[in-house]
Amino acid sequence: SEELWQRLEDFLKAVVPVAEEAGVKLAAHPDDPPMPTLRGMPRLVYRPELYQRLLDIYPSPNNALEFFQGTIAEMAGGDVYDAIDKYTRQGNIAYVHFRNVRGKVPKYHEVFMDEGDVDFVRAMRIYLKNGFDGVMVPDHTPRMTCDAPWHAGMAYALGYMRGLISVLQHDKF
Repeated sequence: SEELWQRLEDFLKAVVPVAEEAGVKLAAHPDDPPMPTLRGMPRLVYRPELYQRLLDIYPSPNNALEFFQGTIAEMAGGDVYDAIDKYTRQGNIAYVHFRNVRGKVPKYHEVFMDEGDVDFVRAMRIYLKNGFDGVMVPDHTPRMTCDAPWHAGMAYALGYMRGLISVLQHDKF
């Protein structure tokens, strides 16, 4: 594990200055599934606080997070709402992958946004309260039973997200 962290540090120290110069924002993806090891190999970001360790290696607005809300929710340690609050207040989220799950590793499954353990109204309120105005995209949407199962699931997720944002931005909720 420490060898991986050292390699990541070497990488970030070499790449982040180039990203800053080019105006590119790097976005680190957490381990998915979020487990300390997989097939006997150590992992890096399998708990919410390990995102902070990654950010602390090279503090910069260009060293940011792909905030994978579903993966954070299924992590054995930490709280998804605290993580949303912490990283949005820090301004370290490049973009958000919106997904909902039931359960925690190693026993969890992906569900529609309005079916899982994460209260998306509560989550979205935190993003908006802290001024997050970046990209939010659905991820791993369940397939629907129809002629276009993936597309229909994605349309459902996008509509759900857009409706939620619209209502909360206009204080109608």
